[in-house]
Amino acid sequence: MRAIPYMHPTIYNLYLLALHGKSLEKRYRFISGEIGGGQRVFEPGCGTGILADYLYKSCDYVGWDMNPAFVTYLKRKGYNAEMHDIFDFENYPENDVCVIVDVLHHIVPKEQILIENALKTTKKLIVVEPYEAFSFPLPYRIRKYYDSFLGDNDGINPYDNRVNWAYSPEELKKYFTSLGAHKIAEIGKDIMAVFHPDKCE
Repeated sequence: MRAIPYMHPTIYNLYLLALHGKSLEKRYRFISGEIGGGQRVFEPGCGTGILADYLYKSCDYVGWDMNPAFVTYLKRKGYNAEMHDIFDFENYPENDVCVIVDVLHHIVPKEQILIENALKTTKKLIVVEPYEAFSFPLPYRIRKYYDSFLGDNDGINPYDNRVNWAYSPEELKKYFTSLGAHKIAEIGKDIMAVFHPDKCE
């Protein structure tokens, strides 16, 4: 069972706005600026595809997600979206830029596998993740209950895996740097990491 925000695209979008406030738009303007125009953009774990609304009109966009409500929502908006497992690396579409937003803390402990394989399939990788995503000053049982109904529970990965995403801002920056990130930025409670695979070799 998914938490309430993952049951309907509109609720999910409002949930993100409540979490990030004005920094949500800054996040996507940063990503769009890093991508530029005329690019083939692939977003595994695209959610409701907010990124697609910020891209240059000359870009081609493909989003993958496992939430059928989100995929249907994106298709109705006219975007190229598919119900697909983000770990199906062999079938990643050809792309110039791969963008992974708010996904890694959902797939712990397999986040590094995703980054390493995404780097093999693109010319540029942009990763955006929150720090201290599960650091609520509440007892474990209350945090888990909140997560199940109102939090990050997407119905795929158990809370006891996801709660291990406990990086501080500096720790998350160091983690991305250790994986080969060439540019690090901080917006709100998000860390943005930009990778250039050809320079990682």
